[in-house]
Amino acid sequence: MTVNTIEMIINSSCVSEKPKAIRKATINGVRVFPYYSQKAWNGDTYGILGFGRLTDHFPVVPPEGGLYLCLAMSRSSGSGCGTPRGLCFGPSCVYSLFNNEVTCCPASEAAPLG
Repeated sequence: MTVNTIEMIINSSCVSEKPKAIRKATINGVRVFPYYSQKAWNGDTYGILGFGRLTDHFPVVPPEGGLYLCLAMSRSSGSGCGTPRGLCFGPSCVYSLFNNEVTCCPASEAAPLG
């Protein structure tokens, strides 16, 4: 399996926030750059935080030990997006993994730590 993109559902206010609360992101120690978008579903608007082109750095996944995403966040964010609890939509952080063909999308969730 290849993983080309990781997307997380976030609070929509975090998409439009300036400056962004995420100051730096790494996956397995490799610097990656997030993109933000919004999606409407069932009349609600959700924020999306994504990391794409991961196969440029990790052609085979899972590499030894899996993938570890690290987000350096600014706690001075006025909208509360500088903590996992403020960034993630709902009581947990929901994420999906996409391959190059977007034919597999395993989704899971992780409880925020902060």
